[in-house]
Amino acid sequence: MFYMTSSIPDGISSSDLQSLMENAKPDALSNPMQNADAKSQVSRVVDKIEELSDEWGTIFAYKLIADYCIHQLFQHHKEVSTEYFKEGNPEVAAAWSRDAGQFQVIGMTLRNIVCGHDDFLTADED
Repeated sequence: MFYMTSSIPDGISSSDLQSLMENAKPDALSNPMQNADAKSQVSRVVDKIEELSDEWGTIFAYKLIADYCIHQLFQHHKEVSTEYFKEGNPEVAAAWSRDAGQFQVIGMTLRNIVCGHDDFLTADED
């Protein structure tokens, strides 16, 4: 078992540590796709979606994935709109709000399309 210590060894100066911290690139490890080209990004998304949808074995998996993605986009646009409104920029807030509304319509339309007997997103009366 390894344990971290709160002391700095005598052989390392504080200025050397500060320099290492300033030159470190933590984002490269936490966001490996951040600088990927378009082809790599699309390939990664397709691979992950196909892997996940294979677990269901039905077309409904694609609907569920799309519904989640659309909901996340709706929430983001709604939050950005709210922030711009709070900052006193109603024109920009309105544009973001309009786009949030578009995502809401897309989500409602998607949920009204039946994708098989296991589709729990479509209302029972449909």
